[in-house]
Amino acid sequence: MITFVILHYNNLSDTKECIASIKKLKGRKKIIVVDNHTLNEEESKNLEKEVNDLLLLEENLGFAKANNQGILLAKEKYDAKFVVVINNDIVINQENFIDIIKEDYKKYQFDMLGGKIISPGDSCNPFPALESREVVLKEIAYTRKLIKIYENDLLTSLLKMYITLKHVIKKPVKMTNGKYLQEQVPLHGCALIFSKKYLEKYKEPFYKETFLYHEEDFLYERIKKDNLISVYDPNLEVYHKEGASLKATLKSKREKKLFREQERLKSLILLEKYMREGE
Repeated sequence: MITFVILHYNNLSDTKECIASIKKLKGRKKIIVVDNHTLNEEESKNLEKEVNDLLLLEENLGFAKANNQGILLAKEKYDAKFVVVINNDIVINQENFIDIIKEDYKKYQFDMLGGKIISPGDSCNPFPALESREVVLKEIAYTRKLIKIYENDLLTSLLKMYITLKHVIKKPVKMTNGKYLQEQVPLHGCALIFSKKYLEKYKEPFYKETFLYHEEDFLYERIKKDNLISVYDPNLEVYHKEGASLKATLKSKREKKLFREQERLKSLILLEKYMREGE
C-alpha cells in the first residue's frame, strides 16, 4: 500500500488539484490530508469526501511536525509500504508514478526517494544542501543581514535595485535537476518518498524542532550519519507551483521575504547545533 500525505495550508483549490492528480495514478493508494489549522467547518466537510483521512490540527505546527503527524497515521492505520509526502501545490502527471517507486525500491532498497521537480522557480533535485558547519555559520550571518534589510522599506528597495543591476550585468544561474540517477544525495522536501524501512527506523521522520525551511538539510545529515540510502531518479516527475500557499497568505513581497529569512534563521541555528552535537 502506498499512502500520500498532503500538507494543506490555505489554497484549497491547489489541494484539490493535488488530490485529483493522485486519484488518476495507476495502483492502490490512500490519501491523507493534514490541515495546518486553516480549514473552516464547511471546507473540512467537503474535503473529507475527497480523501481517505483528513487530519485537522488544532494549531499551525509548521512543516516537519505536521508531516510527522500525517506519516504516523499512515503507518498506524494503513501499514504503508511507502509514504509519499507532498506539498499541496504539487501536481503529479505521471500515471505510472507508483510503479516507478516500486521498481526503484526493488533495485535500490532506498530509505528516501526523490524525483525531477518541474517548477517555475528553483525547486530541484538533488537538493543544494549545506554541507558543513562552516557553511551554515556563514549562512546564519548572511541571513541576519538580510533580516535587518527587510525590516526597512528603504533598505529593501535599495537591495532590489542592487540585485536588478547585478542580474543585468550577469544573469543568475537557475538551479536545475540532475540528468542522471544519483545515490546518497540530499532530496527536496516538496515531494519526498519514504520507504517502510526508513519509517521503522525513526519515530519522527522529520526533525521536529523546525517550523519551516531547511528540513532537507536535517534529513541529509541523518543520511550521512546513519548511512541511509537516498536515491534521486529523474524518471520520476512532479510539478511544483512553488510557494503558492505562502504567496496567498502574505500581503507584500517584503513581508514574504522577511518571514522567510526569520524562519530560515531559526532553522539554521538549530542545524548548526545539530551538526555540532553530532560531531
